[in-house]
Amino acid sequence: MARGYAGGHTLPENPQWLEFPRSDGDTKALPKNTQKVVDSDGQVNFMRPTDLDESLAINWRVGVGSQLAARMGLPVGPNYVLKAFPDGYQLYDHNKGPVKNPRHDPYLCGSTNVNRFRSINEFIPHALWLMQDATLNRGNCSCKYCTKQPQRIISDSMGLSTHGARRSMSIAGALPPSNKAPRMRREPREAKQNRVPPKPYAAVRRAPKPIRTLVGPEQYILPERDLDIRAALVLGENSRPRWFRKGELLWCHLEPPIRGRGEEEEDIQFWPGLVEDVHVKTQAVPYVSVNGTQRSNEASMDHLYQEVADGDLESDTLANGSSTAGHSDSTKLPLEAEGNVPWRVQQWYVYKMKLLGTAHHCFVTDEQVLPYLAYAPSDRLLGCVREELAKFLQNVPIDQMDRDTELMSTFDPMEVAPEDGDGRAAKYRRAAAPYTLALQIAANVAQYWLPTDEWDCKFTIPPPAPAPSTSSELPPPSASQGPQLPSSQTPPPPPPEAMSLHALITQSLSQNAQSTVISQSESISTHARLPRSQTVMQTRFQGLWWGTERIWADELVRLKIARCQFAPKGTETIYPPAGPSASTLEIMQGNPEVADADTQRLGASEKGLFLKLEGLFVVDVPNQDGLGFAKECRASGMVYELADDDWVDQASTSDAMDVDRPSKGKGKERADQASNGDPTVTQGATGALAFMDQPSPMKPPPLPNPDPSVPVGDTAAVMLAQTSPEAAAKNKEAPGFNAQLSHPVLSTPYPLPPATKGFVFRPILPPDHEVVVSLSLISGRYYPGLFHHPLMAPTVAHALSLSVDDGGLYNHRHLWAMEGLLPGIHQSMDPRQWRKSRLAMLQDADADARARFKERWEETKMTRLIPPQTQDEDSNNADHAPMEVD
Repeated sequence: MARGYAGGHTLPENPQWLEFPRSDGDTKALPKNTQKVVDSDGQVNFMRPTDLDESLAINWRVGVGSQLAARMGLPVGPNYVLKAFPDGYQLYDHNKGPVKNPRHDPYLCGSTNVNRFRSINEFIPHALWLMQDATLNRGNCSCKYCTKQPQRIISDSMGLSTHGARRSMSIAGALPPSNKAPRMRREPREAKQNRVPPKPYAAVRRAPKPIRTLVGPEQYILPERDLDIRAALVLGENSRPRWFRKGELLWCHLEPPIRGRGEEEEDIQFWPGLVEDVHVKTQAVPYVSVNGTQRSNEASMDHLYQEVADGDLESDTLANGSSTAGHSDSTKLPLEAEGNVPWRVQQWYVYKMKLLGTAHHCFVTDEQVLPYLAYAPSDRLLGCVREELAKFLQNVPIDQMDRDTELMSTFDPMEVAPEDGDGRAAKYRRAAAPYTLALQIAANVAQYWLPTDEWDCKFTIPPPAPAPSTSSELPPPSASQGPQLPSSQTPPPPPPEAMSLHALITQSLSQNAQSTVISQSESISTHARLPRSQTVMQTRFQGLWWGTERIWADELVRLKIARCQFAPKGTETIYPPAGPSASTLEIMQGNPEVADADTQRLGASEKGLFLKLEGLFVVDVPNQDGLGFAKECRASGMVYELADDDWVDQASTSDAMDVDRPSKGKGKERADQASNGDPTVTQGATGALAFMDQPSPMKPPPLPNPDPSVPVGDTAAVMLAQTSPEAAAKNKEAPGFNAQLSHPVLSTPYPLPPATKGFVFRPILPPDHEVVVSLSLISGRYYPGLFHHPLMAPTVAHALSLSVDDGGLYNHRHLWAMEGLLPGIHQSMDPRQWRKSRLAMLQDADADARARFKERWEETKMTRLIPPQTQDEDSNNADHAPMEVD
């Protein structure tokens, strides 16, 4: 806010005066605090009347007069100036702040319809109304206060300059210089002790409908989001999906590993690193003739991975997509060839990784990195590293460590150690400090989260469901509902024009949720008062930094809860869990260990849940003490379970659940019993599921799984069919929320990734429904085919080889959770702290880790400078020393 006004405004030569023929002003509406009063703190707050010949008043009179003349069609040429303000009006200079340097704001007061005008642009439409409307009908005035519209819209429609909208302008020297008053520091709020953490939120509702737009979208899908999602869904013989994204934290495989004292469990095989860049590597693989049949020379790819592992790739090579590896004369490709091309093109991704705790980078492929949740150092490895770190801190020169605390950053994990035992032990000891620092940085990054790339989503709230009849067919209220108030004691809802956005959404969606459990005595007229359709706009987010992972909207993510914790028997709006297939039951009968097990546990009941992340938004949640609100980020979308690929639903399609009529077999449980006592699904006051405060966008229709029976050679034809004009026409018939964002032409909604082998993704909600959950229920990303990764396959095979008595399945439950075979709680990301950007996350994580390492070094240094034995001897000598006499 400016501290003064621009001076030097004077009347133009030969002004043409404009006078107001009428006025809505009244001197009774003028402010009363016009006297300068200095309080005990040296502050002032008064309205100083300005004369018509002051610079501030002349600026207003000239600015308003020129605009009125242009809009009234007066002859061009004369300098039009207001002779005076309307009768009863007065321009004031509001002085507020320190008496020596107050803030100055102009206010034009006196109107009986408007409290005050704060700028020239605000007064111009009102002044034009006073000039032209003899009836003084306020409905004809187009100012912001009479039309209830933002000034920006009015200024754009009238072509007013944005400079005129400024309340004041600051020019050096306009006011005498003075010292600014010191700003009072806000006292930190005391943290509440013994606060009970709130229960995570989860509810099912009818999804809101996007409005139909008549013009092209003004917002756009982030190109990085579209590229990352599509790259992860690439499936084909010559293509590989790209799982990892810029800014994510991964485990880089060290080849060779940093050897320990001889046992493999003590080797440092993985080092945490940050993805700084991603490149595409292209290679023409020649066909080799074998018995008259051309086959691709797959062996030629081996040297490429070795080249990347050795760090021989140059930046220009990665940019151009060419290979620096040499070829023998037998594999040289001809410049021209008759008939079919004697080679095929193969592409893969190369990641530039910044190794944490060091100053070194490396280039790796997908086969050399793992997601952060897919690996964790063993307890044996961590214990060995602690011992080596203690030895390192005890032997490093103190002056050298004090002088250069970044000494450990020079360590290169990719450096090849000597084969002799002393060389390997020395490298292991030097790696202890940077490896410990890298682990702490990675653990800190996993604690941070942030929604990113906000956009304004416009959508229509579905109209409330019609009230049911009051016949005896209504189900009785459950015990959790409590006593019902009679209709005479139920306060009626406010009229639509007085309802806030929060109240509107809550009331409308709650009526949809409770359509089957409305009290018998509730008046039907209460529902009739609700508006039939409401269009609102709210802020949504396109992406999310979730610990070490980058998550985008429209992706499939893992949830922490199990399927049996989410309406285990089904409700009117939630399907029951899928049971085991016929083939699974047959296998059970032949296995005596599981022959007597509950059949439902072999279905989807004990497995994890997946969420198609279609909406990210922030809502206001009341505090537990009832004072104020707290903001909470939530996610919405369709929920999927893992069903056997040959499982057949016994209920026919015609018996699918319908929220407008009683269930016919699929819904075995009432909506007010959906949570089954589990805290992960909250209930409303009437026993029905508690619906979210704000609706969510991004609800494309549920998509089927990719057909595994389609041959690889037909993949291109299938993709073309999905992006054909006919497919685009179908999308136009039922546009999703992404239609409000500019996106590639003829693009279709992103398909689901392939499920774990032997399973399919099955939606557990009817079409046009979605679930709304707190972000705390999200475990992390889903990586299809993770068990087949070259670095994961040995671990998975070892876990499967162990018997149940040896803990083969239970001790490796974190592995099964990554594929959804168990709930995501067994291996999940659990960030707790918000940061304003990814850069701030990395900076804070690095600073905190280095501060902890410095504390450890200071403790070790003090121990080395003053050993415990010396301290004991000094204490004993002090006890037996002769007394000194002054």
